[in-house]
Amino acid sequence: MSNYIKSNQKDKEFLENNEEDILKCIDKKGEYYLNIFKGSKNKTNFCALFLGPLWMGYRQMYFETFIVGCCVALLGFLAMIYEFVSVTVISNSVIRSLNYALMGLMGFFGNYIYFLSLKRRINNGDKKIGVSKIGILYGFLLGVLMPMAITGAVGVILMLLLID
Repeated sequence: MSNYIKSNQKDKEFLENNEEDILKCIDKKGEYYLNIFKGSKNKTNFCALFLGPLWMGYRQMYFETFIVGCCVALLGFLAMIYEFVSVTVISNSVIRSLNYALMGLMGFFGNYIYFLSLKRRINNGDKKIGVSKIGILYGFLLGVLMPMAITGAVGVILMLLLID
């Protein structure tokens, strides 16, 4: 499988023109990620695969973590509707499979998502540099607790609405 950055001309030009800025923004493991971005093939990011929201928070990708959290909350919402109404077209196993697929996609496209996040930050003049240990907490809040809270609140509301 070819590298998504090399296959997109705009991304390739951005990478060539902004290597210093990218290295400065990445900070720790800058050369490692730069080699992945320049490489001929995509690499699976195992941290993103198994600890997606935490890895995204550590790498200061808060907006992306929020989007992933919203997707997980939507899948949880569909699971709640299936549990309470049992009329949905999508079964519970399909919803669970979609959740696993989302995590798999995060692992497979994690490095590209990170590159796009760096590109957005550099173009916007954002001064987030390096990694953030407190970002792990933000990732946990946005990618794990927020979807659980939303799904739990929907479950309570559905329970109250469907009480005989």
